[in-house]
Amino acid sequence: MSDVFLHVGLYKTGTTTIQAALGARADDLAARGVLFPGGHRAQRLAAYDLLGQRVGGERRGEAAGALGRLVALVDAHDGPAVVVSEEELSLARPRQARRLVRALDGHRVFVVVGARDMARTLVSSWQQTIVNGGSCTWADFVASVRGEDGAAPSEGVSFHWRHDLLRVIDTWAAVVPPERVRVVTVPPRGAPSTLLLDRFAEAACLPAGWSDGWPGEQRALRNVSLGAAELEVVRRLNAAVAGRLNTAQHRFVIEAGIRSRLAGSTDRPLELPARHLGWARQHGERLVAELEHRGTTVHGDLADLVPSGPAPTGRDLDEHDDAELLAATRAALESLALDHGRLFKRYRAAFVEAEGRLPDAAEVLASEVRAGAFWLRKRALHHADRHPALARASWAYLRRTSPSWRLGADRVDS
Repeated sequence: MSDVFLHVGLYKTGTTTIQAALGARADDLAARGVLFPGGHRAQRLAAYDLLGQRVGGERRGEAAGALGRLVALVDAHDGPAVVVSEEELSLARPRQARRLVRALDGHRVFVVVGARDMARTLVSSWQQTIVNGGSCTWADFVASVRGEDGAAPSEGVSFHWRHDLLRVIDTWAAVVPPERVRVVTVPPRGAPSTLLLDRFAEAACLPAGWSDGWPGEQRALRNVSLGAAELEVVRRLNAAVAGRLNTAQHRFVIEAGIRSRLAGSTDRPLELPARHLGWARQHGERLVAELEHRGTTVHGDLADLVPSGPAPTGRDLDEHDDAELLAATRAALESLALDHGRLFKRYRAAFVEAEGRLPDAAEVLASEVRAGAFWLRKRALHHADRHPALARASWAYLRRTSPSWRLGADRVDS
């Protein structure tokens, strides 16, 4: 029998950092009796299988049976502990949580839940909806989350389903002893980069120094963040291509492409505007009081769930000037061009094969010689604007090779 620690999110609570560390140190953890079964991909597919969730563009049938395969890895482990980390499990309904725990019968199951203050969660979640293909404005998003009169419900319902800490605790505390449900609070900005991993290690009973071999520059790994203007460009792009890209395609174009290239290029980071800060603090205070009343096991500081620090003084997240949007659009186009070129290079052989055959060595050599000569002509013409000798040679070449030009030769003073 092993102790199985199910890390179930929540979303936007440092799961990327934790999962990257677990994956990077999986071999060392296994040597110390702790299994990270199958890696992150296998655990994601198992969650999809449990929840009945599918992603457009993924291979059909890939998730079917994934939960059984994951449980088989757990059952085959003869060490003291297993760690599964997948934020999709936070979406489990009571019957789905019960099914998973029953599948792990014979093991002691613990549940670890991450929690973060509302101010950071709100803006981070809005960004994620845009990165995932949404086109909801900030004003409409926050109105829906706050349940304002007349607001469309979809964004608010989705947000609270994903980020309702008490719902997730209640779901899992109904299928494992409540004392085995543990909350890990996300440290505030400015905290040591290893603090989240230390708190998680304590909650999941990982061996001391488990992440020491992980490269230091990766300790603070997180989903890269866009600025307000960059996010607005992506939002408008989503609206323009809505329905024409499946989920996997959109993830490649936006998340792995534009987002990764644009991140960190702005001087306007996403921060909760001051007028919503009071509501976010009130939400945090009520949540802390409820967790204290319940006696929930907490690794970290409950004060981390109440937004602190001075209120931002900048513009609202929907306010942009033309210069910001132009710069962000130019950067997005550059990203798309680079990625398209990279894809062509990767699949060039496939493109050639589609034409019928691959060239032989002599054809390749001859073609490269022609390419070199063509390149030299292009470079000479490029420099002709600055070098008189090249300019004269260029005009002479045109007169010699262009009959149409010679018809109007009087246009040029030779």
